[in-house]
Amino acid sequence: MGQVSDLPFSSLIVKLDPLRPLLLLSLAAILVLPLRAGWCSPASGEPRHEFEFFTGYSPASSTLIGTETDRRFIAAGLSYQYRCWMWKSISLSYSATAMPAAILLQPAEILYNFVPPYSRVSPPHAVYGFAIAPLGFTLELFRTRRVHPFAETIEGLVASTEPIPENQPDATGLNFLFDFGGGVRWNTSARSAVTLGYRFLHISNAGTTSFNPGVDNNVFYVGYSFLR
Repeated sequence: MGQVSDLPFSSLIVKLDPLRPLLLLSLAAILVLPLRAGWCSPASGEPRHEFEFFTGYSPASSTLIGTETDRRFIAAGLSYQYRCWMWKSISLSYSATAMPAAILLQPAEILYNFVPPYSRVSPPHAVYGFAIAPLGFTLELFRTRRVHPFAETIEGLVASTEPIPENQPDATGLNFLFDFGGGVRWNTSARSAVTLGYRFLHISNAGTTSFNPGVDNNVFYVGYSFLR
């Protein structure tokens, strides 16, 4: 459980943290891509607004970007999508997501302090958080079929009741998140749909402090949508 500075190529990891270009892209998109009718496909009579309720679980954390292991993650929330660009068999939607439950399940770990006692053992416990992702996009393929695939990404922030993914000196309870993933969508009717999907969800502080291990969650989720 060392700091990033103890890891090989640590300075390069901090400088090239993948969240930094994503954050810049997110800010640029929010500023220059307002959802105006003139930017989107002409009205076709199809539903454009979608409200989805979802819940998901990550049984294990990988180390594709982050370095933390033995973490599990529970997510529950809702998202809004505006289907802006539509073609015959493809559509691209803007999305905004809120997760009132963004819970990281921590293993037992040794916590360090700058004053006595210098260390103590923290038992396994859940750290509760609230996440908001104001920028996201969903690409639907073969959308004229009742069951079809999709790909998605979101970017945002998560605030937790204690620093994550480790409660160590110079860690922070306010972190950035991004995910990319996909799955299968089943249009149960003209105004409703069921989604089964997977999200690779990365959480870290983007190098804003010297302690930035990051955690990669593999979230499998189910969602139900209302369209209008």
